[in-house]
Amino acid sequence: MPSVDEHANEHDGRGADPLIGKRLREYLILELLGKGGMAKVYKARHVLLNEIRAIKFLRPELRERQECVARFHREAQVMVQLRNKHLVMLYEFGTVGQELLFLVMEYLEGETLRKRLRRTSWLPVSEAVRIIQHVAIGLSEAHKHGIVHRDISPDNIQILQKDGEEIAKVIDFGIAKSLVAGGGKITQTMKLVGKAEYVAPEQICLPVGEDSKDAVDHRADIYSLGVTFYELLTGNKPFEARSSKAYLVKHLTEAPKPLSETNPLIRVSPAIEDLVLRMLAKKKEERPESMDSLFMELAALSHDQPLLTPV
Repeated sequence: MPSVDEHANEHDGRGADPLIGKRLREYLILELLGKGGMAKVYKARHVLLNEIRAIKFLRPELRERQECVARFHREAQVMVQLRNKHLVMLYEFGTVGQELLFLVMEYLEGETLRKRLRRTSWLPVSEAVRIIQHVAIGLSEAHKHGIVHRDISPDNIQILQKDGEEIAKVIDFGIAKSLVAGGGKITQTMKLVGKAEYVAPEQICLPVGEDSKDAVDHRADIYSLGVTFYELLTGNKPFEARSSKAYLVKHLTEAPKPLSETNPLIRVSPAIEDLVLRMLAKKKEERPESMDSLFMELAALSHDQPLLTPV
């Protein structure tokens, strides 16, 4: 089975991964970037174009699990619709033989927002506002295609330098949901979709049998982005708990503390604090109505002209 080019460079001893140093069609696998329960992501070079790219492989042992294969397919189908400087770009989706199912994406140098927070604890208001605006622009594009990310957090926001400026990009559409394509049932009461610390209340308590297009929409991403915004400004999440279930209960029942109470060292204007807390409203109808409107509010509050106004 031609899963890798047997005439390519042999493994050079960097770890025990058999793919490193091998060729997958026109891609030379350089190093492992990260791995999760479902996939591994590698840095690779397109040998014909001499470009660095990222390749995400579904773990071979999961190829017989239809739900994993379907999720991988869905991620590709979602990503191929999205073209925006604040969203990670998909170049290719395919299979090699019967074992390797892969996505080829743009390679993003830089750091995740999570890594930056670990280094700085929290961010200046102007920097936090700029990052949230970038994410809002990217997610606005996704929402216009009927796609809800459902997993917005500092782990899935990448910060990088591009064309002389620092920009934020949304990554990892692995559990994104298309509301246009007839989503079906996605969860049941108290079953988690997304990270417990960032998940919107309606993602937690979707009644059994309720169609996702009626219960979870783009405002779930606004809530998760609100949790992220709160964390960028204070260095802490709006809710702290010792278990996933306890986080879910707090999202459903507990009001977030004022930002200055969470971190007395910070200074945030009442208008920005009000916006953050509205993003965290339990009822989705009380949140900003769209990512576009969120962007415009932030532009007005920061006294900047909306140079990157979503179209």
